[in-house]
Amino acid sequence: TGENEGLSTNKTMIGQRFQTGHVLIGKTITRFDAELRKAGSPTGVLQARIINSSNTLKLAMGTLDIATLTTELVTHTFENTDGYVLADGDRIIFYWPDGDGSNVPIWEMCLPPCDEAYTNGSYYLSGSWVERTREFTMSVWGY
Repeated sequence: TGENEGLSTNKTMIGQRFQTGHVLIGKTITRFDAELRKAGSPTGVLQARIINSSNTLKLAMGTLDIATLTTELVTHTFENTDGYVLADGDRIIFYWPDGDGSNVPIWEMCLPPCDEAYTNGSYYLSGSWVERTREFTMSVWGY
C-alpha cells in the first residue's frame, strides 16, 4: 500500500486492466473487493463495472453512495452473480462523472513488490486511458 488513485475532474474512470497471460483471463468474474476512502466531501454514486477494451459495459457490478465513504480505507464488495468471462484488454473499473478535483473517492494502489504480470492500474483522462506501473489493491472472485 501507500499509493492511490482518485477520480476527479476529467478523470471519470479508474481501473485494473487485464491482459492475456493473467490467471483471471477466461474466468467468469462475479465479485471484487476494493479498498476505498475519500478526500473532501464527494457526493453521488460510484459505479463498479467490467468494461472491454472499447469501454463497452460488459457487467455492472453494483454501486456505492460515495457520501458513505470515510477518510480511512475500508474494503467494499461489488458483486453480480450473472458473472462475465474476462478477456484480454478488459478492465474492472469504477466510474464517477461528478469529480471536481478536491472532493473525490480514492482507490488504494500497491507498489512493487505487489507487482503482478499481465495487469496494471490505469485511469481514463479526457478521452483516453493512461497506464500506471502499479496495481489497485483488490480481491477478485471467479470460476
